Parts: sequence; C-alpha cells; structure tokens
Amino acid sequence: MTSLSPSETLVSLRAVTRSVTLPDAQHLHILRGIDLEVLSGDHTAIVGRSGCGKSTLLNLLGLLDVPTSGELEFLGQPAERLGSNARARLRGSTVGFVFQQFNLLPGRSALDNVITPLLYAKGREFWRRRELAMNMLDRVGLADRAHTMPNMLSGGEQQRVAIARALVRGPRLILADEPTGALDVETGQSVMALLDTVATETAAALVTITHDVNVAALARACYRLDSGVLGPMSLEEAGAPV
Repeated sequence: MTSLSPSETLVSLRAVTRSVTLPDAQHLHILRGIDLEVLSGDHTAIVGRSGCGKSTLLNLLGLLDVPTSGELEFLGQPAERLGSNARARLRGSTVGFVFQQFNLLPGRSALDNVITPLLYAKGREFWRRRELAMNMLDRVGLADRAHTMPNMLSGGEQQRVAIARALVRGPRLILADEPTGALDVETGQSVMALLDTVATETAAALVTITHDVNVAALARACYRLDSGVLGPMSLEEAGAPV
C-alpha cells in the first residue's frame, strides 16, 4: 500500500475528455475538459442526471479506462503511460468500488464474498485473508452474519458486505457509484455514514457518484456533472433538484 500524507494529491485530472466512436463513425463526446483533484482524506460528491457521464468519470478515476485527451495522474503516474496490467495491479491494491447493485456472489457466504479481493493479494495479506475479512465484517457490524448467504441478508446488510469487500485491502481511494440507490432513505443514510467514518479513519479519499442531492450534501466538496462538463456545486445548491 502506498503511504500518503492527508493533503497529498491522489488523483489529478486536467482537461480530460472521453469520447467514443459510434457505428456510423460519428464521435460521441461523453466528458468535456474535466478538471478535478482528489486529495487523500477528501470526501467528494459528483451529482448528475442519468446519462451525463458519471459512470464514465468513475471508470477514469478507478483506472478502468483512460482519457481520450488531457492528463490523468494517479499517485503521480500518468495513466496513459500505464499498460492495462499495470493499471489493474494499481487498481487492485489502491481502489475500492461500491456499487448500487451489490454484486455479491450468490452462492458464497458474506465472509467468502469479503475474502474474494484478498485471493489476489500476496504474502501476509493473502495468508491472513480470513482473519482480515472477519475483522472488516466486524467493523461494518456483521461479524455475526459472516456465514450467511446473500439472499438471507437485508438490502442494507448486503450493501455493508459490499462495503467490507471494497475496503478489506485498505484502499486509498473509495469510489461509490450510487451506493444508496437500492436502499430506503434511513438505510441509505446509515450506509453513507459508515462509508464516511471508515474513509475518515483510514485517510482514504471517498468519491460518491450520485443523483441524490441528499447524499451529495454529506460530502465536503460537491460538483455537478452536466452534459459532460464538471463544475463546482455549493452545499446550498445541493438542495436544488438535479
């Protein structure tokens, strides 16, 4: 794991664009000139309507994709100079993903689901995988549900298992894509409080991609993504419809 001071830049995007070529050879411009800096310890929310490019931006932040143009640096390394294998290794050790659909393995217990990322670890982390997974389940309040199958867990419990899985390797960057979208309001608030608490305790950066202004208002920095353009959003604006 890379050690960072709380104020050190984790991810930096400068004039980043992302476009794709359609079957008729036309270009679809998804992101346009994105400037964003994520520091270790930040809690950032990015708000926007469906189809505005939020998931594309998350894929760039998580090294699942590279920009069409512009500069993206992750831990000071230009993403375009990293091959797919190097990006996968960096992503696996540094980034934790939390999704709206919990994506738990249906035939595996909560414990086995949390262990999954550790199967790609090395050394002590690999050999201590069961202990580390149990500790993380305990941290999210589900130690007593470790051997329960996902279909026997509530929606909130499933999301907490997903959070434990995302955090078990101690990521420096937590990317949450509509993490409360499948939950009721009260459970969603509990899940966001848990994410914020763990991120704060570990000095990890938390970036929440959401259409829910109530979720965005929990962050310390808010941005609005509209038609591929990212701009600052005040906490007062977070109360306005998206």
